[in-house]
Amino acid sequence: MDEIFLRRKADYLPQDILSVRCKIWEGEGNIVHNIGQSSARTRIKIEKNSFLHEVERFSALQSKVKQTIQIPSHSREQSFITSSLYLTEGLCCEKKIMIEIVPCDTNQFLCKCKLSLLYGSGNELEGGKADIRYHTEGKSIRILPLSITREEILNRKSEYLRDGKLTLLCECTFSSGLEFEAIEETVHRMPLPAVKQKSYRAPRKNICNGSENMSTYSSVSEDLKALYITKSLSDVQLKTKTKSFPAHKIILCARSSVFKRMMTSDMKEKNSGCIEIDDLDDDVVQQLLIFLYSDTIGIVQWEMATRLYYAADKYEVVKLKAVCSSFLLENLTPTNAGELLVLADTHSDGDLKKSVEDFILEYEEEVFGSDEWEKLMETNPVLIMKAMHLKYKRKKNEVK
Repeated sequence: MDEIFLRRKADYLPQDILSVRCKIWEGEGNIVHNIGQSSARTRIKIEKNSFLHEVERFSALQSKVKQTIQIPSHSREQSFITSSLYLTEGLCCEKKIMIEIVPCDTNQFLCKCKLSLLYGSGNELEGGKADIRYHTEGKSIRILPLSITREEILNRKSEYLRDGKLTLLCECTFSSGLEFEAIEETVHRMPLPAVKQKSYRAPRKNICNGSENMSTYSSVSEDLKALYITKSLSDVQLKTKTKSFPAHKIILCARSSVFKRMMTSDMKEKNSGCIEIDDLDDDVVQQLLIFLYSDTIGIVQWEMATRLYYAADKYEVVKLKAVCSSFLLENLTPTNAGELLVLADTHSDGDLKKSVEDFILEYEEEVFGSDEWEKLMETNPVLIMKAMHLKYKRKKNEVK
């Protein structure tokens, strides 16, 4: 185990894939050569979740008093991760900082974790890590100590604490068992050299090492997301009714044609450095900005997806609109089909509207008989009539 997973990981696990060759023969006695070969694959299901754990008034935190937050899981509805930070007993500042991360899903276990202290103008200090993905016991990382002590932080609090607040970036990888396993290919009666050439051509060692080394560096999206989180060098503000979000003009212009027009044409936003957003809630603006900087987002609720769809359409963030559409269609049910039909019609999204209409006609009895559809008949009678008429219109075309 140590030889494969630790000392020579780059050789044996290119791109984190372990390949094993087995020889199997039938019957008892003689081995039958060159009958055939099968290749199979097993994939372990993992979920990566990165989040900020912020502690206000860190210097006043008492020993064994847990400061706890909940982070939603992006792959499971109503599932979340609990992250707790607390101090161990000790003399004055000589107290260790402990992070306890627990998923509410008992089938998941934390197999890899990295903690980083965010401070100053985009600086990041590694605070501890653990990786037990290759341990056979299947245990979960639960409590991880921060490598920097409370005393060290308080001695440099002007640098490490922003307005008295401690900010930790937690990067977690959870495993929940097998996601896929199947025989993918069977090759019969091929010459042995051809079989070896086909299936067992290992990458050169320097290529493996290069791939392994590259994985230790941060990506562009990770660096840009860190730039947003730390608010370093921000030059524009997005203001809702209750909150202001620092951002960077160049990122907004690159990701949204609407923001680009604001920043480059003769509009008030160009000179004021402020974009007023009165029709979006704070959480939607936050998620919108995270997507603009990182190109990723974790949609966990239907309502959030519909609000993000609205924001993406308003600011012409095409990919985010497609991500939201995909999520909404994947979670379409007879009770929410009417709501999505209205959303698609309101935003003149022909593709989304057609997909919803197809779903409605496939499950017409459940949709037309639902309470939600009945309420929709009162608020959007014309749209509902067109959707129900579509059933007979398509039947007429099928007859022709």
